[in-house]
Amino acid sequence: MKFLNRLAVLGLTGALVAACSSIDLDATKKMPLSGDNFQKALFKEYVDLARSEDEQADSRSAVYYNTRAKMAAAGKDTGPQDLKDRKIPAGAIADLTAARKKLTDALAAGAGKTAPDKAARAQAMFDCWMEQQEENDQPKDIAACRSAFEEAMKGLGGAKTAKKAKPAKEFVIYFDFNKATLNEAATAVAYQVMAESISGYKSIMLTGHADTAGDKNYNRKLSEKRVNAVKNAFTEIGLDPAKTIVQFFGEDAPAEKTADGVKNEKNRRVTIVLMQ
Repeated sequence: MKFLNRLAVLGLTGALVAACSSIDLDATKKMPLSGDNFQKALFKEYVDLARSEDEQADSRSAVYYNTRAKMAAAGKDTGPQDLKDRKIPAGAIADLTAARKKLTDALAAGAGKTAPDKAARAQAMFDCWMEQQEENDQPKDIAACRSAFEEAMKGLGGAKTAKKAKPAKEFVIYFDFNKATLNEAATAVAYQVMAESISGYKSIMLTGHADTAGDKNYNRKLSEKRVNAVKNAFTEIGLDPAKTIVQFFGEDAPAEKTADGVKNEKNRRVTIVLMQ
C-alpha cells in the first residue's frame, strides 16, 4: 500500500474504482453503528484503510480492513492484530511486540473511553504497520504507519494535541558488488541525512539489502554488514546511535525483482527513512 498517498487520494478516486472494487465499501459505510465512540472511530479508520488498499488493488488487505470495519460497526471488540497472525520479519518483531503491549496497556487503562479518536487511530495504524511490515517492500510506508501509530499514542499518554508529524523522508545508499563499505557518493548522502535530521526528525530507520548473486544466507549477512556500516558512518559524523533503528533482509525485499544469481546495483542498497 502506498500509505503516504492514501489521504491525498482518499475520496477523490473512489467513484473511478468502484466498478473494479474487490469489496462493497458503500454497503459497509451504510451499516448502522451500534458500538461506543471508540468503535465508531475505529470503524472510520478501518473504512479508510480498506478504501486505500482497494484503490491500490491489494484485495487481501482490503478485505481484511473491510471485515474489521464491519466488526467495529457491530460493536465487537476487534483489538489490535496479534503478531502471530502475520509473517513478520525477525528484525521487526521486538519493536512491534513492544508497541502492541504499549497499545493494549493503554486500551486496558480506558483509553478507548477517555480518548476514543486517538485510541482508534493508534490501533488502526498499528495494524497498518503490521501489514506493511509483513509485505516488507516499502520502507517508506512502514515508517509512515509506524510514525502515525507513535503520534496517536502520544495522545493516549495525557499529552495535549501533538504537532502534526512530518512526512517520512527517504534516502538510498548503494553499494558495489559484494561490498559493505561506503564510497564517496554514499558518504555525501550520509551528510545530507545528517543535515535533514536536525530539522525535527526523531528517529532513523535503516534497512539493508542485497542482490540475488551468491548464497542467500551470505547475502543476508552482507545486508547486515551494509546497514551497520551506514549506522557507524552516521555515528562518526555525530548522529545519536540511539535514534537509529536497524533491520536487514538480504535478498528478500528487492527494489527490482530478478532471477536468482543476478547482479543488480539497485538491490545492493541501504534505505534510510527519517521519521518524526
